[in-house]
Amino acid sequence: MHHAQLKQSVSLLTFVVVFCASLAISRPCSADRKWSTDSIVKGLVHELVGVNGYWFTASSAQAVLGTPKFASDTTIYVKPAHRYNMLVTGGVELIGANDHWQPFSGGNQFSLNGASFKISGEPKRDRIVPFISGGGFIGHIRSERTAFAGFRTTQFVPSVALGADLKTLRYITFTARYRFTGYIRGVNTDGFFLGFKVF
Repeated sequence: MHHAQLKQSVSLLTFVVVFCASLAISRPCSADRKWSTDSIVKGLVHELVGVNGYWFTASSAQAVLGTPKFASDTTIYVKPAHRYNMLVTGGVELIGANDHWQPFSGGNQFSLNGASFKISGEPKRDRIVPFISGGGFIGHIRSERTAFAGFRTTQFVPSVALGADLKTLRYITFTARYRFTGYIRGVNTDGFFLGFKVF
């Protein structure tokens, strides 16, 4: 990706993020929307505590990055809106698949950082709740495998995920999804994400 194209993509992403944040801030705050120390702590635990894995299904990604990987998927979304028994939300999403468990870095890496939306069913304990998410991302690949040493590339790509959540044991949520992503310099990074989070 040329420098000018990357700059344009980052500018577009910044605009979308600022727009989504302004929508969230401009919405009136009722009692149930106020942030509390308890909700902030739960939110941080939800995003940081858990074990996730990502399995690339295409031979091009397996050759360049290897598989499986430790994975992360952090979302900073506005409060969901209720529409026809569904929840609709959006904001910033940060996705990663690496050789090492977060917060450690290094090795082969794949990441998607951008703006996304999510449409899901109403959450119910001990019930499988389907969802779809998608958006536009800055995709990055770094390979340290012998045959591809020094391979690094960054490109703007669309990505869509189909999956389901299962909340059980009150504070544990299991997630399974399959992600479809545009090619990044000829590398197909489609794959399965499996994991669980606390809260």
